[in-house]
Amino acid sequence: MLMVFDSRAADVAKAHRGMVQVLKEKRAEAHFAGINLEQAIQVYDWSVPAHASALRGLGLTADKVPALCLVSLNGRGLPERVTWQSRYSAPDQAIKELDLKLGIAGRDMPKTPPIVMLVGSETAPTLVEADAKLSILRKGDWSQARIDSIQKVASLTGVPNPGLAMVDPTTKKVLWTRDLTQADSAIQALAVRLSMAYKIPEQLQWKDGTVLLRVPGGTVTLGNDQHNDDSPRHPFNLNEPYYYLGKTEVTVGQFRKFVQANGNYRTDCEKTGRSHVFLDGQFRPLDGAYWEFPRGPGGARAADNWPVAHISQNDAIAYCVWAGLRLPTEREWEHAAGSKDFPWGDKWNSANCRNSADQSPGAAGGPAPVGSYPSGASPFGLLDMAGNVFEWTSSLYLPYTVNAPTTSRMNGLRKVVRGGSWGDNEVKDYWVSKRTGIGAQDTTEATGFRVCLGGPQDLPQP
Repeated sequence: MLMVFDSRAADVAKAHRGMVQVLKEKRAEAHFAGINLEQAIQVYDWSVPAHASALRGLGLTADKVPALCLVSLNGRGLPERVTWQSRYSAPDQAIKELDLKLGIAGRDMPKTPPIVMLVGSETAPTLVEADAKLSILRKGDWSQARIDSIQKVASLTGVPNPGLAMVDPTTKKVLWTRDLTQADSAIQALAVRLSMAYKIPEQLQWKDGTVLLRVPGGTVTLGNDQHNDDSPRHPFNLNEPYYYLGKTEVTVGQFRKFVQANGNYRTDCEKTGRSHVFLDGQFRPLDGAYWEFPRGPGGARAADNWPVAHISQNDAIAYCVWAGLRLPTEREWEHAAGSKDFPWGDKWNSANCRNSADQSPGAAGGPAPVGSYPSGASPFGLLDMAGNVFEWTSSLYLPYTVNAPTTSRMNGLRKVVRGGSWGDNEVKDYWVSKRTGIGAQDTTEATGFRVCLGGPQDLPQP
């Protein structure tokens, strides 16, 4: 018998007492394959440990999964509602039910979801031993341990007496286990469903309207030996199994919602009354230029599907805090852009991005709506990683490695922007490895940002 509790259940004893009380008080909601209330209580009681004869009495077969008892807690942390589910017919239903109750895939996708993993009773037959087993994992990369444990669920078929451990990643504490003696066929089926339910999604639709695409982490190769600022080419461990990056740059329409939701937020350039625009082939300050009127009061209003510009790093961070996201590091950004010279490959193609290459600076005349160049996508499906607008990262503009060449600009006072912009007129400005450093408060009509989720700042840590 598998019992799934909200992660706020303090311990096994409290969960047991609460479960029995709920079953007694909520008669109408306790049901499983026609079993009455008294039988349901009995099922729960002998599930710790589960006896083979009792499991056989439920008629469990290879195509019938043990019931999931889903328990909701009220504001005082007490069990409030119980629903028995005899079987999940599809992974999407499993995701919907399990994730909702465990608080994993709620609307805002909490950053520290509970962790579910199966352990064999021969290696972790008790709560104490299960906790000790997980403690070993904690000494390493906790986020990777989480991924590994979930991926291994489906492979734990045929293991005698597998049990279930639920872990609160905030406290790193095992909340409970259950021994499911000799229920091999049922556990195998359950293991498959759990592994499918916890499959990491390829993309997420975030509350601010951003589509986030998954990018694998691990050890990657970065840099470019052809340019001092970007050299040397070197391996780097991102120290995260995966992360998510916005498919496109944040748009004017998205930024407007942020401004309105935060008391008509004023950007840095609005506070100073000016920003920089392309005039006569170079950036020049212009009074009244800001994100909504990028060419100043006399110019056209920015379209909602344009990438937002005239944004300082401070403004970008403020947006990220509001949206529950963050800026990528420059290494996360570069890896997501691809390992070739350009996001689409090693050969330059001006038709793959918004640019002014081989023309005068600023010749393109302005940005394009985000996603206008699908042929220029990176290997991970990200758009506009070259051209359109420069994109803020969270990284300081410093030598790329300890022994890398340095310049006077690499003094720790500048922040890295990536990707080049519609106004740049040299092909090398669009290399995925190209690094540019500017002040955190600097703003131009060609500087915006994209958002990031996951990784060392967002995933559970040891």
